[in-house]
Amino acid sequence: MKNYKRIFKFIIILISIVLIFNYRNELLPEAIALFHNLQNADIKDITIAIALYLLSVYIFAERWKIVLNSLGYDLKTTQLFPVIFGAIPINNLTPANRAGGEPLRMFWVKKEFGVKYSDAVISIIFERSVEAIPVLVMMIYVSYTILPFIQSAHPLTSNMVYVAAIPFALVFLAYLLKDKIGKYIENYKEDCYKLRTVFYPTLFLSSSVWVLDIFRFKFITLSLGLQLPFKIIVLISLLYMILGSIPLTTGGLGVVEGGLIAALSFFGISMAIAAGIILIERFISYILASLIGSVFLIRFGAFKV
Repeated sequence: MKNYKRIFKFIIILISIVLIFNYRNELLPEAIALFHNLQNADIKDITIAIALYLLSVYIFAERWKIVLNSLGYDLKTTQLFPVIFGAIPINNLTPANRAGGEPLRMFWVKKEFGVKYSDAVISIIFERSVEAIPVLVMMIYVSYTILPFIQSAHPLTSNMVYVAAIPFALVFLAYLLKDKIGKYIENYKEDCYKLRTVFYPTLFLSSSVWVLDIFRFKFITLSLGLQLPFKIIVLISLLYMILGSIPLTTGGLGVVEGGLIAALSFFGISMAIAAGIILIERFISYILASLIGSVFLIRFGAFKV
């Protein structure tokens, strides 16, 4: 598997070098335009986007606090906020979204607050399960707003309409696995009984995070003077999560940028503007967030964990 990934990465790098060399005359004007766009970006809108990101992290901490409180742990949001933020640079250093940060969270709360590993695992699984609901809603929305446009504009991609069936396939798969899910619930019946009381607050906070994510992308596009339709903003937010979850590169570097620039270019957005959007977003969620998270890692001794 490791050899396969290395070969795949080598092929991607080789293709990138060939494309850059062949299209260097076309890329130079785009690079100049990109630099000009970033230089003239609205700082106020970028500041709002940063504030929305920080608020999202705080809501993540609030959500986890509610879940852990229901399992019998008297914790505050301010105690969990450094844990959530400290996990971000670890996520950004490991392949696939949240691959490294989640184990750190479990060990961290065990060491600092005495949360049992089993309860930490259950709390995170519960968070992710509830978070899947707004993601599913976004998938359905994108399927029925974007795909018809793609099919009419590009007949060769008409087969993509089958992607609209993905959300329903997931629901059908859940139905087939209901017995196994039922056994899991039976094994953790007591915990599930406690967690059911916080289902709606967790769902509300999970949905709020996605709303803030959409607004963050909206303000990033506004900072570059671009007015994108709501449905495209939702698609960008969803693609960002999906591409970041592909375990090929550290923090999805290259995969996220290439995929999102290609998606934005598909809707007629110039490469310079598309690259500007992604660079600002990556500055916020990758560079700035990793720097802040590293401060928490050092300040609260999580490197020992």
